[in-house]
Amino acid sequence: MEKRTLDRLLRCAKGEAPADAIIRNGKIVNVFTNSVDEGAAVSIKDGFIVDVGEEARLSHVSRETEIIDAGGRYLSPGFIDAHTHLDNIYTFHELVPYSLKGGTTCCVSESGMVATSCGMAGLESFYESTKGYPLRCYFLAPPLTPPFPAMETAVGLSPAEFGKVLRRDDVLGIGEAYWTRVVEGDDRVLEQASLAISLGKTLEGHGAGAKGSKLVQYLVTGITSDHESITADEAVERLKHGVYVMIRQGFVRKELPALSALKDMDVDARRLILVSDTFDATMLAAQGYLDSVVRTAVEYGFSPIDAIKMATINPADYYRLRHLGAIAPMRCADILFLDDLAEVSVRDVMFNGKMTVMDREFRGQAPAFRFPEAMMHTVKTEKTAADDFCIAADPGRKRVRIIHLVNATITREAEALLESDGGYLRKDLEKDIVPAAVISRGSGKRMGKGFITGTGVNRGAFATTFIWDTCNILTVGSDEADMASAVNRLIDLQGGIVVSREGHVIYEFAMPVYGIISNSPMEAITRKTMELDGAMAAIGVRMENPFLALQTIAFTGLPFLRITDRGLADIKDRRLVPLFL
Repeated sequence: MEKRTLDRLLRCAKGEAPADAIIRNGKIVNVFTNSVDEGAAVSIKDGFIVDVGEEARLSHVSRETEIIDAGGRYLSPGFIDAHTHLDNIYTFHELVPYSLKGGTTCCVSESGMVATSCGMAGLESFYESTKGYPLRCYFLAPPLTPPFPAMETAVGLSPAEFGKVLRRDDVLGIGEAYWTRVVEGDDRVLEQASLAISLGKTLEGHGAGAKGSKLVQYLVTGITSDHESITADEAVERLKHGVYVMIRQGFVRKELPALSALKDMDVDARRLILVSDTFDATMLAAQGYLDSVVRTAVEYGFSPIDAIKMATINPADYYRLRHLGAIAPMRCADILFLDDLAEVSVRDVMFNGKMTVMDREFRGQAPAFRFPEAMMHTVKTEKTAADDFCIAADPGRKRVRIIHLVNATITREAEALLESDGGYLRKDLEKDIVPAAVISRGSGKRMGKGFITGTGVNRGAFATTFIWDTCNILTVGSDEADMASAVNRLIDLQGGIVVSREGHVIYEFAMPVYGIISNSPMEAITRKTMELDGAMAAIGVRMENPFLALQTIAFTGLPFLRITDRGLADIKDRRLVPLFL
């Protein structure tokens, strides 16, 4: 902060210079004293809070000072989503109005999908796309781009590029690093952790299933938080070791039902943080944003003030964002006007001292960001033909590995006997065994091929670049011609999701920005997201939450058997395995 700014704030606090705005007649949620302070007013200068106290003693008022009557409403600090993924689906400028109407004035985002798929050039333009809007955004440097370089192809970051990213002022720490890779002593992660510790930055955890000695081995590398606890016991084990527990309540997981038990335990509640871990477009349209998460925490028994603290001062303290998280002197004037405290009903929002939401309507500016042309053309693989997805085999019955899709995020290894006919393995639609392939989105047409069961696909195919983390092309189908049709249309769109049936594209959701972000308005994205289930059902898909499942089938950050552009990957043993047994 510049000395000149401090001087202006000091002069305002002394009454020697007028305030830009004064909020009166509000009930201030004090996150330090766990109280609601009535009869106080808030003085604001240059986007900062100067004073909070009796109106009569506040800074000098001039004719230019804006007097804002809160009408007896509660005043809360703006909410901070401390762990989300904004590098996919929708652009930042489309998020801004929804975020603010949902009481969320600051986000901390992962950026691994952009880095993995488009490298440093993509990452820099992604960061730039969040600047100049009435919504603060900080980032986490992506550590594993990709998680298993020996088993999957990606652009990623070099060590030097990673160091450059981590040293940025708007990068608060290292993003989630899968605990198995860290405990194994992956040199990339240890070098990155060493740098983060020396810079005084955080190290976000991804400790799903880690416990006991394995958890300790993970934490000793510097991990400071974890958002993967799914039981109260797991959360307490992390709290015992001084780790911040981020409670997810979003698109991928909803942990408040289980972790709300922490409210009745004698734990340091300052280390509990509410996060979304991503809201998709339909959730933003129907539920709001972090206001709905805080509201849900209250419904599960947290006091309104404790719930608000988990989305304000707790994440601010964790990330050392000393200018955020509270209504107090020298904090940014990011203030929510709530009709009801327990309902967390956001009526108005002030961002940086300016009213940006009034009567639940966004009144600010969020012009579209113009992405570099190169970042709109990143899917460079060659067009495909049906034969590309066939697997050669000698005559006879063959025993093969197949991917068994257990649920939307978990797979297991299974076996099947498949017949060879005409020099190729035959799928078995009666047993729901269909071809699957992942194609490198770079030049050429390198692909890994296999079979999958559990999708239900029986009369068509889907293809997508929207897969964690590599953003290569995944296709699954009952007909190889439909697989080629879906993939080729996806290449034309430069990313997204395509569903093909009987040689015709019946659904397409274009995501041309980095191959994973739509440049359509949020309303159109919401509609496309809602239409996907019907399109998938039309080709026989019976998976629960197909929008999530298609993202994770090829994701090597979760067990057990996955498919990549290099073949079948055994995640537990960290090796590529042959199709034939």
